[in-house]
Amino acid sequence: MKLDYITCSGTNEYTKIEGLLDLLSAYPLAEIGVQVSSEKCSFYSPRMAWINALSRAVKSHRQNIQAALHINLDWVEEIGQGNIVFALQYLLGLKNADDSYPLFQRIQLNFKINREKTPDVDKLASVINSLPDRRFILSYNESNAALIKLLYYRGVTFDCLFDSSFGQGLAPEQLQEPVFSDTLHGYAGGITPDNVQTILNQIDDIYRHKDGLYNVYIDAQKGLEDENTHLDLQKCSTYLQNASQWYDNYLRNAGSI
Repeated sequence: MKLDYITCSGTNEYTKIEGLLDLLSAYPLAEIGVQVSSEKCSFYSPRMAWINALSRAVKSHRQNIQAALHINLDWVEEIGQGNIVFALQYLLGLKNADDSYPLFQRIQLNFKINREKTPDVDKLASVINSLPDRRFILSYNESNAALIKLLYYRGVTFDCLFDSSFGQGLAPEQLQEPVFSDTLHGYAGGITPDNVQTILNQIDDIYRHKDGLYNVYIDAQKGLEDENTHLDLQKCSTYLQNASQWYDNYLRNAGSI
């Protein structure tokens, strides 16, 4: 098992950028996730201003970061119909410290069939294929499974996220077995700084006896929030430290380091 990302979702205008960059510098596997939609991220919104400030800080620090856009509501419905709205085009055009590298490398599409408008498979595939320099993330569950499998069998490349509570932070009754042999699988729901090592042990139990090398990642949000439901950088630090320590020990025991 190879751990690719340790994701802290929910970074926004309440997150101190300097402290965030310090964390991202300290933990190479750390990734942030930023929630966007027209409701949250219009051109003159506090969130758009914060993203622009983050972009400037990344360049002034000459520090590439790992970041994902988590696209919601009307914007994700537009993508499902083959359209990328202008504000989202702007966000996708932002660059990392290295101008050849996008600020947001991964794009998570937070649609749920029967909650959002059902995507048009051909148009959704066209959007994904039109951005080969990005990694798209699709939530796999009983609502979306058939559509995601159809995309896969058409040769569309994506990362597969297991989050049965759809961002509510609820742990699943049982962790999902891998669905695709050549796809990055992510796990979200109920992950906290205190239980992340236990969760990683449970994920490892799933993959330990499977043939081949599977790539996985973990994604936490609710377990990293403070009493005001804003991301708490101290909780993020503990989460990243505990997850990184687990993975270092995992590699050491496997003889990789």
